Amino acid sequence: MLERMRSIAKVLFLFGIISILAVASDYYKLPGTKRIDQDLYRSGKILIATRYCYHYTYGEEALLKYEGSGEFSGSKIIWHDDSTCDVKKVVQE
Repeated sequence: MLERMRSIAKVLFLFGIISILAVASDYYKLPGTKRIDQDLYRSGKILIATRYCYHYTYGEEALLKYEGSGEFSGSKIIWHDDSTCDVKKVVQE
């Protein structure tokens, strides 16, 4: 009985670690981000294509939240006012 409880505890522990890793995100600073066209932003040599993003900026710092699944599925730009925009693609020139 005690051995069975230990193995259940190990499985639950491993499941917890895996679920934490599955939702991990990476954040990248986007200094001096400017809107250069509809759904297109630039931060230095990085171009960011978004979906339905109407945030007007002329050099504000933002964060790129990269989810890591697919190209940029689930990734977002987080603006200074805590609004967000869905990211379609990121290209470095």
